[in-house]
Amino acid sequence: MPKMRTEELWVGACMEAALPGIKVVQHDDGSRSSMHDLDLVRDGVVFAACEVTAAADAESIELWNLVNGSEERWIEQDLLGGWLITVTTRCRVKFLKAELPALLRVVENEPTDPWRQSAIERIKALGVVAADRGDTAFPGSIYVTLERDAERAGGVVPNSGHGLVTWLDEWIREPTQEHNLEKLRTALPVERHLFVLLPGFTTAPFRASDLLMRADAPLPDAAPRLPQGITDVWLMSTWSTGDVFHYGGSGWSRSGKVFKVTSD
Repeated sequence: MPKMRTEELWVGACMEAALPGIKVVQHDDGSRSSMHDLDLVRDGVVFAACEVTAAADAESIELWNLVNGSEERWIEQDLLGGWLITVTTRCRVKFLKAELPALLRVVENEPTDPWRQSAIERIKALGVVAADRGDTAFPGSIYVTLERDAERAGGVVPNSGHGLVTWLDEWIREPTQEHNLEKLRTALPVERHLFVLLPGFTTAPFRASDLLMRADAPLPDAAPRLPQGITDVWLMSTWSTGDVFHYGGSGWSRSGKVFKVTSD
């Protein structure tokens, strides 16, 4: 049997904390295709099926891991640095790492350097939208971050939970979620729960993601339009702050995140 994924273990611990007396166990053992991820057990009886998914910007996450996945700091000894480099998701990491240091060396030279403007144009062509040099405790360091869509990166702090519901109603019906919904529709338990994680690079707008990152965020006051066959939805950001939001038969509720997770 394959081991439970890290995010499934975390989800299970949070659900057990929110629903005292239940046990969350692995259901998808790889024995057949299209099995839902988890079972919820009470008094030895499976009463609910759960599928874990994420509202994730896959391109941004992949690029971030490629650029920043190493534990070693990116330092070029002959740069004055540090440089904060903002790139688009279209950036090709291979070319960025190969060409950027030499181009930054040219930019750091006197403004009269005849190659300076050409270097700047090439930096832009690599997918860099901003390059800022500032003070750092690590001279020669290059820090890479990703350009974020304005709607996702920030906005007016919501004073109600309405934005979370309106986003969820649309997102849960996107074609990318159909396979998760179908797994739950064919599950035997009467209760069918979809657990949605919102990572740092999420496709959700700020009006939705902020509510899951803030300790004092209000719960929604309206029911989501869950697809047929889905009884419950859970939402949680992967940040250390914020609460777990759960919508079920009795409406919306919140619970704290659990960070000490153990596997059997």
